[in-house]
Amino acid sequence: MSRYTSDVKIINAAQAQVWARISDFSVYQQMKENLPAEQKAAIKAKINEMGEGKIQLSDFRFSQDAVDFKVSGMDVRVYIVEREEPMKCVKLKADKAPIDFTLWIQLLPKEAYQTKCKVTVEVDIPFFLKPMIGKKLDGVADQIAE
Repeated sequence: MSRYTSDVKIINAAQAQVWARISDFSVYQQMKENLPAEQKAAIKAKINEMGEGKIQLSDFRFSQDAVDFKVSGMDVRVYIVEREEPMKCVKLKADKAPIDFTLWIQLLPKEAYQTKCKVTVEVDIPFFLKPMIGKKLDGVADQIAE
């Protein structure tokens, strides 16, 4: 297992607001349904650009504890395995993903309307894939935290 940890990032929102966004995925289903068509197209284009046209992400479905989607036609589920109260940490795990990973999002209050956030990603990269994708994952925790 390889572990990648982000720098501490500052979010300009109260800890309770951040917690509400990361501990309940059903919020994203409502957001997805209410997005105008042009914004959906822009998001799709950005995802395609990030995957350099090689990775196709589609069919996102959100419930309280999980997000299900397709990666190049393969079903993937990312689900919450632990919520550390009060509003401190959410631990996520992948199911049926091409690469097994666990992700922790840790929160701490900084001020009334600022929250410190740190992301840790632990990923099990098969030996034969390490040379191809190992370096690409160096900044993944920081990207997620951003």
